[in-house]
Amino acid sequence: MIDSLLRIQGLFRNWRTQSASLLALALAITSMAALQPDPVDSVVRTSSIPATVCPKFDDDVRTTALLPSNKTRIKSASSRKPNFIKARVNPYLINNNSIVVKGSEVTSAVIRTRSGAFTAATACLIGDGDQWFVGARGSLGSKSRILAINSGLSTSSLEVTAYTSEGISGSRSLAIPAVSQREIRVDALAPGASATAIRVLTQSGRVSIYLVEEANRGLQTLGGDFIASQAPAKELTIPAIPASRLGRSITDHRIYVVATGNRAAVIDVELISGGSRFTPVGLTEVTVEPGQVQQLKLPKELGKRPAAVLIKSTEEIAATVSSAIGNEFAWSAPALAIQNFAINVGGLEPNITFVAKAIRVDVEITSRTGKRSIKRLNGSEILNWKVPGNSRRISISSAEPVHMGMSWSSGDGFTSMVLNPGTELERSSTPIFDIDALFDR
Repeated sequence: MIDSLLRIQGLFRNWRTQSASLLALALAITSMAALQPDPVDSVVRTSSIPATVCPKFDDDVRTTALLPSNKTRIKSASSRKPNFIKARVNPYLINNNSIVVKGSEVTSAVIRTRSGAFTAATACLIGDGDQWFVGARGSLGSKSRILAINSGLSTSSLEVTAYTSEGISGSRSLAIPAVSQREIRVDALAPGASATAIRVLTQSGRVSIYLVEEANRGLQTLGGDFIASQAPAKELTIPAIPASRLGRSITDHRIYVVATGNRAAVIDVELISGGSRFTPVGLTEVTVEPGQVQQLKLPKELGKRPAAVLIKSTEEIAATVSSAIGNEFAWSAPALAIQNFAINVGGLEPNITFVAKAIRVDVEITSRTGKRSIKRLNGSEILNWKVPGNSRRISISSAEPVHMGMSWSSGDGFTSMVLNPGTELERSSTPIFDIDALFDR
């Protein structure tokens, strides 16, 4: 009996010892697991601003880039070398090829000027997959051209489709070799058209696309401007529509609009001018057939300062506004609603137009000498503000999203430039790998 009790006590002691060992092992495993990094924390999140491309068409028009600073790094868009060099000067004269500009939060821009004939401006852009350009003519006397710039190291392919008032006019598939650019004449896609809508679909690669229109009579130039690209939407806000040039009222304003889907769009147009917002006669419940470019006239007088147009539609549309006086014209494009924007105006004194229900904007101005000042702007519906002389960088910060554009006139001509960012911050996540996981232990 005593022997049996002793055996039971021994078994109990062994069981308790084993249990304690198992508990200690479980606690050790739990502690080791707690010390291991969370999979979510084992990821490096990186962000960068991609490079943009500033266009140079194959002609003798003076082309100048407004870069973030003279320290901005650039390279030729036709170069396979990865090296960027400092611009050293700003504004930067583009002599031969389009240039690639190192990514920056400050948008770069290009100014095309033919002395005494026209001035044109556009933001330097990164490639986008699906872009629409509305308004370019393919008629006699028009020299509208699409410029496709492939700054990458592999061939890119595009599908270019032209629409007119009659519907689809022509379509063409193009291959753009690496580090090269190609121009496509609009009159080859839509011969004789008084207005077109051009859709450029990038099927592979990343290509920067621009469209410029020039008018000629024989050897005489009758104006020129960029037509900015856009993405179709059901609501469009087009700011910075020039109302006058050198004291003279601009009296020819037209909306060019196309329904980009398969169904007709019914649109309502509102004009914001001089602080008032109204619907012009004949511009309510207008039907726009799919794939057909339609022209709508705006009132001759838009006031003394740049105006804006708001278009609401039942279907997605693309639209621009043309303003013409004498031998010069300008194209105004839709603006995105954004809160921050920065650009180097290079000494220009443009008028910046803000459009929103409530406008509360802080503008930081950096002068030629590096002096900084802040201007607080408040308003409603529309607000126009002229950039002071000798300004360089303009940084805009808005309390709420606001639509922006800028316009100016000179002895060479007048232009309107939508203030959409040339590029966006790209974010990516890279996991951290534990090298010990590669070895069997």
